[in-house]
Amino acid sequence: MPDELWHLHGAWWLGADVLPGRAAAARPASAALRLAGFALLFLVPLWWLLAGLPWRGQPAPGPLLQQAQARGELVVGVHAYPRATPPGRPLVPEPDPAEAALAAGLGRALGVPVRLRHLPADGNGAPPAGLDLAFGNGGFTQPRTQPRAAQVRAPAIAPGTLLTLRFTPVDRLGALAGKTACVSQDSPYQAALARAGATLRRYPSPLQTLLAFRRGDCAAVAEDAALAARVMRLPEWRFFVAAPLLVDGAGALLALPRADAQSARWLEQWLAGRRRDGLLARWRDAAAGDAAFNMMLVESGLICH
Repeated sequence: MPDELWHLHGAWWLGADVLPGRAAAARPASAALRLAGFALLFLVPLWWLLAGLPWRGQPAPGPLLQQAQARGELVVGVHAYPRATPPGRPLVPEPDPAEAALAAGLGRALGVPVRLRHLPADGNGAPPAGLDLAFGNGGFTQPRTQPRAAQVRAPAIAPGTLLTLRFTPVDRLGALAGKTACVSQDSPYQAALARAGATLRRYPSPLQTLLAFRRGDCAAVAEDAALAARVMRLPEWRFFVAAPLLVDGAGALLALPRADAQSARWLEQWLAGRRRDGLLARWRDAAAGDAAFNMMLVESGLICH
């Protein structure tokens, strides 16, 4: 049989038998090709995931994000607050490290560098001009009146932990009615506490929120469970106790300056991808570790406000 006919007759994709004497050479080549094909099916999606590129079914960025790409820069509003600092040194607000890291990931996915702008510390002032997006509600408008297309919700919000004084424990949220509760600015737990009838006192960062609670500003504090567990290991926190309940989280993780449903969908799907690859879990754990470390520094004599 001519070689051309053998090549066609013995091709692996036709599944036909090869001629005697050539089976040993054809079968390893066939197996290698199949293995290479399976490897490509696995490696291409994995590379896509690690590179932060959109999947085939993911929508393209909407007009607001496309403007940032055309401009060559993504401007992101982040919460900023002073870190633990030795007494006598100036307290300089710095970007929240976890928000800064997530913003950098967004910039890589969009293919542009990121510029961070500080959001108002009290949450009441006007946001900086020129923001493409911001963490929390961004101060663009009140959350109740903010269009759904301008909100970007996290794919999942871990329940929070409620801390109280050990001698005044709480076993249900309704017991907070008429009492004060400390929460961080744009905390996902403030809605649940408000529904329970608590009067909220807001602070710029989780660290300042916990410190305000410890000095007696509030009867309770709700914070991320991972952070609360770390803080409760410190000896100074032996007078407090975690309530036997979970505080549901809700609210926007990111906000756009105006309604853009396509950009909101793109961001939500990007966040969902980061949840699948574990980035959001690492982000949460790093944020808890950073706040707990700064709490330890403050307990050692440094200041943060």
